[in-house]
Amino acid sequence: MFGIKKAYCLCLDKRKEHWLDLKQQCESKGLEFNRFLVGEGKIFDLQDYDRVDIENPPIDNWGYGGHGKNTEEEAKIKKINHCNAFLSHQAMAKKALEDGDEKVLFLEDDSYFTERFDKIAERIEPEIKDMNYDMLYLAWWIGDEGDEFNEDVEKTWEESGSIGVGKATRIGGLHGVIISRKILDIITRLEPIDPIDSQLSRFFHDKIDSHFVVPKIIHDKGIFSECEQNIVVRTKL
Repeated sequence: MFGIKKAYCLCLDKRKEHWLDLKQQCESKGLEFNRFLVGEGKIFDLQDYDRVDIENPPIDNWGYGGHGKNTEEEAKIKKINHCNAFLSHQAMAKKALEDGDEKVLFLEDDSYFTERFDKIAERIEPEIKDMNYDMLYLAWWIGDEGDEFNEDVEKTWEESGSIGVGKATRIGGLHGVIISRKILDIITRLEPIDPIDSQLSRFFHDKIDSHFVVPKIIHDKGIFSECEQNIVVRTKL
């Protein structure tokens, strides 16, 4: 699939049923599923974890998490969870680098391959094959899910079956993106100040050759978010 052989999935120990489901989806696409198990280290044997959350991650300069309606303690909990997620993504990137592949697919355990995945992937693969990109977003956040841009993308697909590859600048999401070794190396060297996708978008967008598949062909389920401490509602695709 798109010339890659391996998927690396950030798997929270509390979500076993979700990452087992995603493992089957990956294998059905011919992808080797690499589980990167994270969490508090209390559900599985400790040696099974790839990284265990730390109680006091370095959040002194951390800017993301919480909002005006949160108490100081609620905001702190969210920042701790987001920072631990950042550190887990970094550790997963290091593992992928050590394994030596030129490009790999990053997933999160609440991701899923949409029903239109195979149809769109088959049509777009010839174009992708000749591209020399740093990142290719199969899942992405551009604006808000229900805004005019996103609604127009879905409407155009439903009405005409139109697909394409766009040049990405400000874009988010690590729940379905093909990443090159160049970017994996950058990820391992980021400072803990904001989520990885936010930093890549803010500081490296003009230095990275990033593209995104339209419409998105991987999405996330919209289940309870440990980082946000609530259910994040998503449209089913």
